[in-house]
Amino acid sequence: MSRFWLIFFSFLTLSLAGVLSRKDEDIFQKLVHAVSKKPVDASGKCAVCTLIVDGFQMLLKENSTDEELINFGVNLCKILKAENTHVCDTLVPSLLPEVIFMLDKIVVTPNELCGAFVADCGNSTNVFDVLWPLKIPDGKPAVKPWPQVPKGNPTMRVLHLSDIHIDRQYVEGAEALCDNEIEDDVGIFRMFVMCCRNYPPEFFGNKVKDSIKMPAGKWGTLAQCDLPYQTFISAMKHISQNEKLDYIMITGDLEAHNIGDYTRESTSASIENITNVIREFFPNTPIYQSIGNHEGVPSDSFAPHGMDEYDTRGPQWLYTELVKDWSPELGAVQQNDVQYRGSWAQYIKPSLKLISINSIYCSNHNFYIYINQVDPDQTLEWLIEQLIDSEQKGDKVHLFAHIPSGVNDCLKGWSYNFYDIVNRFESTIVAQFYGHTHLDHFQIYYESADAKKRPTGINFITPSLTTNSNLNPAYRIYTIDGDYQGSSFTILEMETYSANITEANINNHEPLWKLEYKTTESYSMKDLSPASWHELTVRFENDPDLFRKFYNFYTRNGNQSDNCPNEKGCREGFVCGMRTARSHNEAPIC
Repeated sequence: MSRFWLIFFSFLTLSLAGVLSRKDEDIFQKLVHAVSKKPVDASGKCAVCTLIVDGFQMLLKENSTDEELINFGVNLCKILKAENTHVCDTLVPSLLPEVIFMLDKIVVTPNELCGAFVADCGNSTNVFDVLWPLKIPDGKPAVKPWPQVPKGNPTMRVLHLSDIHIDRQYVEGAEALCDNEIEDDVGIFRMFVMCCRNYPPEFFGNKVKDSIKMPAGKWGTLAQCDLPYQTFISAMKHISQNEKLDYIMITGDLEAHNIGDYTRESTSASIENITNVIREFFPNTPIYQSIGNHEGVPSDSFAPHGMDEYDTRGPQWLYTELVKDWSPELGAVQQNDVQYRGSWAQYIKPSLKLISINSIYCSNHNFYIYINQVDPDQTLEWLIEQLIDSEQKGDKVHLFAHIPSGVNDCLKGWSYNFYDIVNRFESTIVAQFYGHTHLDHFQIYYESADAKKRPTGINFITPSLTTNSNLNPAYRIYTIDGDYQGSSFTILEMETYSANITEANINNHEPLWKLEYKTTESYSMKDLSPASWHELTVRFENDPDLFRKFYNFYTRNGNQSDNCPNEKGCREGFVCGMRTARSHNEAPIC
């Protein structure tokens, strides 16, 4: 998702809303020409941003109605050929009301706006990268050596599913390269097209569509397509027939990526259906879930308590649905926590607490958060309380959430504070599990956020079950020390499984779900401690062949560029990302 174009186009629409009311066609045509002909590199974006904001911000004062703003936004989207007609007709009306509400509550200048979303443009300081204070208690216990678990001790097997993204409108044989049908002069929204669907002619501006360039396969397609329902069923069937699981973790994003079409009713029905299907395949296995940004309607829309109009704009409808679907595994206190903030914490073993965090309160696409970024719904304060409780008892904690703290989709203030929490409670938090990126990678925490110092924690980021974009579907199974008295509950092994969708389509058989790799074996790691992960990044720096192995796992051998593993600069960039579990660093900590 392009943060710049998603938000900038909304501001652009608002800034221009008064043009049609003035009926100044000459100005309007010049504007369209200027925008449509600008290149979309950094300098082009800056020029467009400056042109729009400086020249037309005064039109915001004309008090256009929401309906007028939305109608103009839809028309502008079509005139600029920013997207196909269906997405223009659905995405803009879905997005603009939230942005309008946010703009009414905050004040930004043209320089601040352009500087926030365009590199080397306007104000060099991003006014939305707000740091805010959070009281983290002192008294950190002395750090003990990473536990050495004797072979033969009892272990648990845990399934991690993330970013399932089932597309119930997926059609075998439909165009998988539908985004190429867009006359994409501006290149703003084409990433929001959902391919592998049957669309009416007006989807492509009533053009006569050429023959299918890339037919969608029965079991999925390595393109801008989400997962067919039958492939989800295939995965669940395979896992249930081949694994004896202690529990299942799901880190959100059940809906497809057609975000302009989201409704509360369809999202609620999808959450209920997918949860029930998984229960049918695993009737005796606890299922623990966290929220993804695509559970919001609109996507990422999670207003916190205390905001104006919370009763109508807040996610209470979603939290109510989650309480209903998650209740078999959760107690009354946990259900109340879900109903309030979408997070919960519960002991799932006598000395192991599992904490599900609503990380969408850190999403930079959650426009409501820009009104007041300070600890939405006191989520991090609540997390600290949960960690203190477990620390005092000498117990261990596993954290799981959707958005990892080290990706720039997570707002800076939230990410920095979360990083400090992890460092403070490193002896209590022994594992963290995330999704969101759809890719297979990891992020390391360090003492004082300095990669030259001691590693303190690790984000395990699991690959997606969806194929979007250009990825074979995958899932992960962890082997965890426990459950016995004195268990460390550390992660002993990670096994990642995937299916070659192209091969299944060509040979007309169900996907063959196979072990892609075992982490300790493939990377020759003695354990999965933070220190061992750091040592692996050092080896990546000096061993292109080892890094290529990682890169193949990272992309799941999909249609990704093969150039990166051969380029030293690319390897260095990846390694830096591995050593950065904090977003929006002013300078890389690696």
